[in-house]
Amino acid sequence: MLSVGCWWIRDGLNARRREARRFGERLEERPNVRWEQDHGDSEVLRSHFLHDPGRDEEVDRVDFMYMCSHGDYNPSNSATYGRGLMCWAGAVHCTDDIEWGNFDLEFFSSHACRLLYHSSSNSVGRWVSAFGRLHYMFGFHTISTSGGVSAYRGKKFARYSSRHFDGYNSRTMRRAWKKACVETESNSKEWAYLRANGNRSGGAWVDTYNEVLSSSEPGDPTTAREFFTARGNC
Repeated sequence: MLSVGCWWIRDGLNARRREARRFGERLEERPNVRWEQDHGDSEVLRSHFLHDPGRDEEVDRVDFMYMCSHGDYNPSNSATYGRGLMCWAGAVHCTDDIEWGNFDLEFFSSHACRLLYHSSSNSVGRWVSAFGRLHYMFGFHTISTSGGVSAYRGKKFARYSSRHFDGYNSRTMRRAWKKACVETESNSKEWAYLRANGNRSGGAWVDTYNEVLSSSEPGDPTTAREFFTARGNC
């Protein structure tokens, strides 16, 4: 059974709520999928994302999550790009104690602006420490848009990543994210992802490049890991 969740902060735009909840609604229509987490506005807490040895954080209780909030950075200083994403009170930063995937999460996705920004002086590798047993982070190298057609990005990502659940040809997770972004953003915006390969606990190699969404628990990259990033115009 595949479990999914969404987190959203409207900040005056109901479209952000619709974008996130359409992700959950579309996946819930698929067989063997449960929509288990739905947190909005004041319910979006830093503690949902930070490592706590005494419990499993909310984001790690699902396999696949989607978040609509702002990136936390100074627009005039590229050295701050991609360092964090906003919660209702405060933000989650790449320097925080994060170990996504140690319990369940395989796919983290967010439209937070510049979350996966990458340059020679500010590498997206800053997020590597957040990968407990996480497979992918999906996001944007640039800013993203809220409202209009972008309010359908979550639904499209859910649709394209899970179409094989209804008997259609499968689409890899990376291609599903790219297609959802291309269809909901202008060409000046850039989608991005960060992913991990590695050995699972039993020793078998896990290559996530052509990974597709599954209703069964996949093997996780845990040791001897390699990290890869890619981006492109929408």
